[in-house]
Amino acid sequence: MKTSVIVPTYNRPRELWLCLLSLAHQSVRPDEVLIADDGSGEATRETIELFRRSSHCPFVLKHIWQEDLGFRKPKILNETVRNTVGSYLAFIDGDCMAHRHWLRNHLRNAEPDAILGGKRVDLGPRLSERLLLIQGWGTGLGLRVLWDSVVGNTRKAEELLIIEATLIRRWGKLDRITDDGIWGCNFSLSKDLFYAINGCDEDFLDGSIEDNDLGIRVLNSGGKVKSVRFMANVTHLWHSSSWSFTSPKYQHNKKIMERRIALKEPCCLNGIVKVEPLQPVSQKAFQTPLRSVSNDL
Repeated sequence: MKTSVIVPTYNRPRELWLCLLSLAHQSVRPDEVLIADDGSGEATRETIELFRRSSHCPFVLKHIWQEDLGFRKPKILNETVRNTVGSYLAFIDGDCMAHRHWLRNHLRNAEPDAILGGKRVDLGPRLSERLLLIQGWGTGLGLRVLWDSVVGNTRKAEELLIIEATLIRRWGKLDRITDDGIWGCNFSLSKDLFYAINGCDEDFLDGSIEDNDLGIRVLNSGGKVKSVRFMANVTHLWHSSSWSFTSPKYQHNKKIMERRIALKEPCCLNGIVKVEPLQPVSQKAFQTPLRSVSNDL
């Protein structure tokens, strides 16, 4: 099974270098890494080219770019998936670093009809800047993260833990996602399943809850959402954030989500394949997958 790792980014070349470096150090390496670039400038292109030519790069590295017309992350993700050769897709944001066994543990827990989701550690600004300055992390990152958490900078340091024992995971309900669903910085699924739900919905207007929608549509299609928390871990580099729960764009996104849940919609219309609103949505409207999720469950 070939694996494609997809890395969305926008004008954070220093963070992207660390992300790529963490993917190069995976215990199970991807067959290819694709940068889903939502309109970044020249610095990002140069960073990708530099990494591709460096001795660090052990995989095929592709750069999929679109013009900067505002937030269009779902669109560039769909376009990037069209360019993948892998049958399994793993997603990590370009401002995150993957634990050494991140991809291995996604693949170990993969199921044809499931979307897998993990969480992330949120590094504080000082530690993030230190890592960005040296463009690496060396040894003892876990201890530095723990100390940064103790002094109140890093958040959710517990997400660094690796807990693989089946009984402990069941007892602690770690095999379930019970809070806010899929996070775009850390999830995976088969390409067949991505197409079966028609990929990312391009009607979303900003980077809020558009990733949760993927998990909802997998559930609506008869599949399941599976947790890889405390197994497939990522660490997020700090940056300021501008979106809020009260913004008009967030409210627009929330209405899409509420409709999706209420109507139990398994597919979106404005996805990786465009479907006319009045056209009955059927599997024939999408790229034919190797197997149909709805028929197998």
